[in-house]
Amino acid sequence: MSLETLKSMLETHDWYYTYSDDHRYYERGKAERDEILALIETLSLQGFGADAYQLYNEMKPDEFFELV
Repeated sequence: MSLETLKSMLETHDWYYTYSDDHRYYERGKAERDEILALIETLSLQGFGADAYQLYNEMKPDEFFELV
């Protein structure tokens, strides 16, 4: 796993999955978010935490909380 993988995941993630009326979209969005957070944790353990957090914070919509 790499920062490029994280970037790709962030680009395709449905950030607004929680607003879906269809439970399947909600579950898929939640699973994607869990994968993104797990990858950030893995990258952090490999010494790329600052870069992973910065990438997440740059790509997230403005109304979402930043990771620190």
